[in-house]
Amino acid sequence: MYSLLFVDDHPLYREGVRRALTDAMPELRIVLASGTVSAMEVLAAEPDIDLCLSDFQLPDGDGLMLLGQMARLHPTVARGLLCGAPDAAMARQATALGCVACLSKGRDIASLGEALRKLFDGGSVYDVAPAAVMAVVALSDKRKEILRLAAKGLSNKEISALLSISERTVKDHWSYIFEQMGVSNRTEAVSQALRERLL
Repeated sequence: MYSLLFVDDHPLYREGVRRALTDAMPELRIVLASGTVSAMEVLAAEPDIDLCLSDFQLPDGDGLMLLGQMARLHPTVARGLLCGAPDAAMARQATALGCVACLSKGRDIASLGEALRKLFDGGSVYDVAPAAVMAVVALSDKRKEILRLAAKGLSNKEISALLSISERTVKDHWSYIFEQMGVSNRTEAVSQALRERLL
């Protein structure tokens, strides 16, 4: 049996989701919280929670703040957003915090259940692509190849030899990649691309 902590400040919506998911997924145990304080109290009392989904707007903070705090104090709990209007910037922040989901409340219960099953299987589900991920998708094939080779541990010199370009050209490509992805070094760029399974 999996356990889900669902954090939302609207009692009717919160209870409606709990009932609908309980019907759709009888193997799922759902615990509810109305804000950041109550969510952290639940986690302190029930450390075996598998996944926390939080709304973004909460009465005593925001969902990303809560998920960041959770990452520090309860690192074994998978985390994600379930909110009304997720956008790319929000998804990027969630990704940076190590979250596994950024879901829209526009999902019906069947598709929400499918997303939860994928999350419990160790996957990730983003209804909106993080901005950095979209930047990777927009990179040229040559720059994606540089990322792939770097992910294999190759140095700039080795990459330049394999691609038959100068080492200076490889460095120029890296400068563009960093700018597009909003990162400051190759380790961050490769990590971001690998995390989103784009390489």
